[in-house]
Amino acid sequence: MNFTNFRARIPAINSWLLAGVFFSIPLTVAPAYWFSALILILWLIEGRYSAKLRALGAEPLVWIFAAYYGVFLLSLLWTADLEWGRRMSGRQGFFLLFALYFSVARREHFGRYVSAFLLSIAMCELLAFYNWAQLNVWPDLPEGIRVEKGADDTAPFVDRMMYTPALALAGYLAGYRLLFDARGIGQRVLYAGLILATTLNLLIAGGRAGLLGFLVLLALLIFQRCARRPLLAGVLATLLAGGLVAGGYFGSDYFRARVDAGIDEVVNYEQRVDSSMGLRIVYALNSARMIAESPWLGVGIGDFEAEYARINAQHTPDWTPIYNPHNQYLYAQANAGIAASLLLLAVLFFPLLRRGPVDGRQRIRLALPVLFIPICLFESYLMRSNLSLMYVLFLAALWTGARERPA
Repeated sequence: MNFTNFRARIPAINSWLLAGVFFSIPLTVAPAYWFSALILILWLIEGRYSAKLRALGAEPLVWIFAAYYGVFLLSLLWTADLEWGRRMSGRQGFFLLFALYFSVARREHFGRYVSAFLLSIAMCELLAFYNWAQLNVWPDLPEGIRVEKGADDTAPFVDRMMYTPALALAGYLAGYRLLFDARGIGQRVLYAGLILATTLNLLIAGGRAGLLGFLVLLALLIFQRCARRPLLAGVLATLLAGGLVAGGYFGSDYFRARVDAGIDEVVNYEQRVDSSMGLRIVYALNSARMIAESPWLGVGIGDFEAEYARINAQHTPDWTPIYNPHNQYLYAQANAGIAASLLLLAVLFFPLLRRGPVDGRQRIRLALPVLFIPICLFESYLMRSNLSLMYVLFLAALWTGARERPA
């Protein structure tokens, strides 16, 4: 094969490598960086820079995501702790890679990307079921692949904070294929089985924000399937969400304990020092105090930890300080001010409100923002590497090749 033929084949090679990045989402994030580096090298070898840059320049999300990353980088100018600031800025790095992913994704291969993600999730679910059995039923089994974050974590590679939102999206995608794409009884059984496995994984994983996101996406899926009968969709969504929560509550001691503990920690948070939900309330209160002191520019991305420790010592000295407020909206405002908050709203709501073509991906385009908008109230998910990758990567594949409809 000569060099010219090799360059001609680079788009197809890069599309397979991009599928590898999708496969990496619920795993450790290192393979995603390796795949991305190789994609970039091949992208540079391929050439055609003028055409590529014109396509990137015409895509609004390229500019929005780059600006979102840039505003945190800019906040280093008023950051005292530059080393920590550079480290925290790197957590937003996948927003810069959106342009690369958008450039190499191929609309005709979107099904391949979804399949790679679902295959990876299915593998993680099997490992998680084994871990649950080893922890709760057969303790003499050999210890499985399990993240070393908590004694009750069943996820194999990342903790439940990052695992369960990925499960939520996988459940939606499996449901979408079952309702809209499946052909034949074999495919329907496959996707129904994946939905069931995903639901059970969510219940044993214990990630409350991820479960909330899953219920929201199930409601979205039902409304999309029953688009002409919104009243029926509302009844079905309510019954299904209520049934899943009730089934989990009465059918799983672990799930019931997590729910009961969460309610108790919210109601009595002042007496439950350093409880999971209590900490989130205290994080929000202290972050609000920080924002009140630096409302326009924020404290700078490198100084949140130090500023929070100062405010925490003044107002809630018995509580453990933190480096992020576990709320993406507070995170943006506290670190980089009004500009970061406005850009965060653009990152989340522009893909939700943007009009696109009816091209087979139009329903799925809503799923990413619908998932992240509510769960970002409970964690700074867009600075969590695996989930910022998931958000950026899926939006790149969903919007590549799309054309805005005229107003």
